[in-house]
Amino acid sequence: MMKRITKHVMLPLLAPILITGLFFTPKYVFGCANRGYMAVAIAFITLILALVTVVKAISAKRHGEIEKSYWWILTTLILMTPTLLLLGPLG
Repeated sequence: MMKRITKHVMLPLLAPILITGLFFTPKYVFGCANRGYMAVAIAFITLILALVTVVKAISAKRHGEIEKSYWWILTTLILMTPTLLLLGPLG
C-alpha cells in the first residue's frame, strides 16, 4: 500500500509543489521570463505524463484491474494540477 501511495500520490505531487515554489521565488533569482518558461515547461511535461497515465488507467480497466485504474486516475488528476494552477490562480 505504501508503495502505491508513493508512486501514485507523493511523486506526482512534486509537480504542483514545484510550480507553486516557482511562483513564490523572487524575480531576481531566475528572471521574469525564465520563471515563465520554467512554469510552462513543468505544465507541458506534466500534461504529457497525464496523458500517459490516462492510457495506463484505460488499459488497467480493460484488463479488469479496477482498483489499479483508480490509482492511475488519481495520478492523472494530480498531474493536471500544475496546468490548472498556471491557467488559474498562479497565471
